[in-house]
Amino acid sequence: MEIEWEYALKEKEPLSFLIFDIDYFKAYNDTYGHIQGDECLKEVANIAKSVVFDESAFVARYGGEEFGILLPLANQYEAIKMAEAIRRQVEQRAIIHQASDVFKCVTISVGIMTVVPSENIQLVSIVHGADQALYEAKRTG
Repeated sequence: MEIEWEYALKEKEPLSFLIFDIDYFKAYNDTYGHIQGDECLKEVANIAKSVVFDESAFVARYGGEEFGILLPLANQYEAIKMAEAIRRQVEQRAIIHQASDVFKCVTISVGIMTVVPSENIQLVSIVHGADQALYEAKRTG
């Protein structure tokens, strides 16, 4: 992330960060067990990796049921398009989730932050901004 930040800073190019998580994942684990929960995480990770076709992008498990995707040179429109493609693919995979309060299959919520780095912006701001956007997405449905 630091390398891509420095490159974007030098070249004055956009950098986007997506953070997403599986909605009601604790309820999923409680209902289906941790082994099935791990399989769900793997399935969602594979979906994200299959949708993110740009080899400069980086997909990683961020913690628990959260994933982060770094999209070098991606503007906000491209980041939104990528997020929507992942969200749609997860929904279309139709992984049963009877304990969800929003849908009876696994769904995700996504937060996005896009910046053109400058000397006035710190790297942590892109992560913090995406995280805030994720919580806003969850709050507003």
